[in-house]
Amino acid sequence: MSRVDLLRDKLEKAGKIPYVISDMSDIYYISNFTGSMAYIVITEERNLFITDGRYGEQIKTELTSEWDMEVVSSYKEFLLNLFNGCPKVFVTDKFPLALYILLSKKAEIVVDEPSEISFLRMIKEPEEIELIKSAYTIASEGLMKSLEGFNFGCTEKQWAAVLEYNMKVLGAEKESFDTIVASGYRSALPHGRASDKIIDINEPVIVDYGAKAGYVSDITRMVYFGDDKDLLNRISIISDTIDYCIEKIRVGEVCSQIYSIAKRYLAKYGLDIYFNHGLGHSIGIDVHEKPALNANDNTIIQEGMVFTIEPGIYFSGRYGIRVEETVLVTKNGCEIISSMLKNRVIRF
Repeated sequence: MSRVDLLRDKLEKAGKIPYVISDMSDIYYISNFTGSMAYIVITEERNLFITDGRYGEQIKTELTSEWDMEVVSSYKEFLLNLFNGCPKVFVTDKFPLALYILLSKKAEIVVDEPSEISFLRMIKEPEEIELIKSAYTIASEGLMKSLEGFNFGCTEKQWAAVLEYNMKVLGAEKESFDTIVASGYRSALPHGRASDKIIDINEPVIVDYGAKAGYVSDITRMVYFGDDKDLLNRISIISDTIDYCIEKIRVGEVCSQIYSIAKRYLAKYGLDIYFNHGLGHSIGIDVHEKPALNANDNTIIQEGMVFTIEPGIYFSGRYGIRVEETVLVTKNGCEIISSMLKNRVIRF
């Protein structure tokens, strides 16, 4: 059964038709369309794909015959006419606010949160897993090729540029997200995007990055040449936390419980108070997908889910520590799919 058929089946059972999809990652997942603008509307009779003249030729090759294709000059006017007289329309939680307000004058608009598509996207199909693994291969090889170009005395932005260049040469479309290179005191910023700060040889450096090649990767490694015993011990504790959590991730466990396990493990060392973000998240087409390994997500873990495991601790004004692995949940436990980069701390 195709993805649009699976979605239609879910929507029909839930009584959520007509249903509008506007997020481009959702649209890519459902239709394989790689353009930058479109809408999908699932009605009682049709799988309607709506785009504009820029993509009139592209949809002929990317879409299958299960779609009714409409090339429009105005999305707003087309959707207003389509739903004129319709009592109720369901939209995903990523639907544009301005269009939501406009369509609300024609029909009752119900936001589907969490969306039925997000449930489909939680479980990765074999071909998706291969695409994710390919993105990890690109990112891993990109970092390894970049090591000789990482020179102390350069800026964080220069390190990031070397890494991004190598990933693109290896086949990445772009970065999964803004590359984080955070050194010294800036490593205490969980999302410390690369800056003009110069990197000193004795500073810990967090490198958090990924490659997007259809699907994404997300990798965090540390670079450290110093000999601060407390820092090195804490890095070891964070690495052990990852291994401990991976052992506990099993089909049937609850996401929030895995987060709590990490929190309790760090509490043994008095470090839980410095762990101030989630443990991890699912990845796929996007770098942050559902479910997440945090205190509030009670999703039951299933085979085929993919999670990052990235505990971090941060000491304001001094340094931060974070490393990361990504796992595929199998029926017997987990497969680490970021294992090409065996060393979590790099000392090149």
